[in-house]
Amino acid sequence: MTTTIRNCDYCGKEYHADNRNLKRGWGLTCSKSCAAKKREMSKPNYNPERVKRNNERRANWNKNRSRTSEGYVVKNGTAYDEFGYPVYDIDMAGEYDPADDMYWNDKDY
Repeated sequence: MTTTIRNCDYCGKEYHADNRNLKRGWGLTCSKSCAAKKREMSKPNYNPERVKRNNERRANWNKNRSRTSEGYVVKNGTAYDEFGYPVYDIDMAGEYDPADDMYWNDKDY
């Protein structure tokens, strides 16, 4: 197996490319990630501004939306269920609520 030293077509990094792959038209980039980025940029509808905006959205997707162990979404210290209704206040979680005691004591079992 013979190799050729060449520069990556995407990032410019120097690497060893297999001559057999070069003859097939492969091995033009140093890694699979550089190949994917090069392939993405060669698409006909590629728009760098849209890619930048989408990457920012992905980075901040769950930044302000944390979840409890039960799967509720937490916003400003209050947990909300999947329909957007408040379930409980995180700051008061674990505190005794007399209303719960009255509810259960008045039931006929």
